[in-house]
Amino acid sequence: MTSAIFALIGVGILVVGVLAFRMRWRVGEIASAVAVICLGLAYDNFAVAVGRFVGYGDALMAINVPRYWIHAFFVPLLIPIAGVLVYRLGVKQIGTRNVVIPGLLLVAMLEVIGIITDIVRLDLEPENAGDALRYVNAGASGPPIASVVTVLALIVLGGMAARYSYFKWLLVGALAMLFAAAAGTAVLWLGNLGELILMITLLATMAKVADREADLRLEAAATEGNR
Repeated sequence: MTSAIFALIGVGILVVGVLAFRMRWRVGEIASAVAVICLGLAYDNFAVAVGRFVGYGDALMAINVPRYWIHAFFVPLLIPIAGVLVYRLGVKQIGTRNVVIPGLLLVAMLEVIGIITDIVRLDLEPENAGDALRYVNAGASGPPIASVVTVLALIVLGGMAARYSYFKWLLVGALAMLFAAAAGTAVLWLGNLGELILMITLLATMAKVADREADLRLEAAATEGNR
């Protein structure tokens, strides 16, 4: 049952990625970035889902290694992606130098932490999760700092979007990710379900950006036509 849930979550994230990729013509290449992250997160779920069929050994270990590379490199990138989308929603406060530079430094720091934790110190050991077989990183100690800080940053960005542009769904997705990650310590797949919800709300944010910018173009065209 656990393997099936991971597979379904993987399919859901993959669908979100396809929908995001198809929005390139509306919001630009940021849609491609979201699609690539969705692809990585979908792989993470599928890697756990196939564990029971592959069994422990070199093959499953090789399948699991990219999961940690994906989280190390991709997860912190959600911060600048969300930041750009929130800026394009009209929240110009986050476009100042005093926000952008510390934000980029934070992302760089999280990337370094992720590389050290999930790549340099990667030490895989087998773990059963229901009927799902996977390898976990025994070299990681304590909470996943990069992931936690990323989610907290997304909550801040989502809160700014809710306050200044009256768009609440990014905040809802980030909060759902926070609570799902906490619950995931007891029920493993809940954390991955939180990722699916977060990516859906990022997709919704892109759709809102597309609609807003289309309206602005229409207003600009109407103003120009009245001159």
